[in-house]
Amino acid sequence: MAMIFSFRKTVPPQLVIGRLDQTLQELRIAQPVLRHVFRHRQLIPWSSEAGGQLFGTIDAEKICVVEVAGPYTGDERSRYRYRSNPDAAQRAIDERSRRGLLYLGEWHTHAEDHPNASGLDDDAMLRLITSSNLNSNGLLMMIVGRASGLAGLAIWSISSTRAHRWELSQNKSGY
Repeated sequence: MAMIFSFRKTVPPQLVIGRLDQTLQELRIAQPVLRHVFRHRQLIPWSSEAGGQLFGTIDAEKICVVEVAGPYTGDERSRYRYRSNPDAAQRAIDERSRRGLLYLGEWHTHAEDHPNASGLDDDAMLRLITSSNLNSNGLLMMIVGRASGLAGLAIWSISSTRAHRWELSQNKSGY
């Protein structure tokens, strides 16, 4: 008996805009970032989580995610768990920093259509925040699920005391 899988190939939005009631800043995620993370969705039953780091800029009006890194050789990956190779992740952070980009947070995939943060995700982000030298008061956590488009994307701002989920919308006009 042959198994047939639907790979639901879709082009991610041109630009994702995020809004939070708690801030006046707008979150912008560029299409090259979206293309990269959507390429790693866990669309087949045996695919492992993938992930990496988010990079960009911050000013008073917006947070712009313009580059992404990972996954790396040496990552710890299973169907329901991901941990970046720490040396490779640090090299990516250092290289982007030399080019003037800030480390903004982490991304990874989930084997669910509409992603939600797990307790493991919350714990990992809290460990990163408390052990890192940051240029901001928190980090972004992006989780990419199996659903196509915005339905399969969730982003939180994580600080040492709380997490806020961004409300996402699509902007087809570009940056």
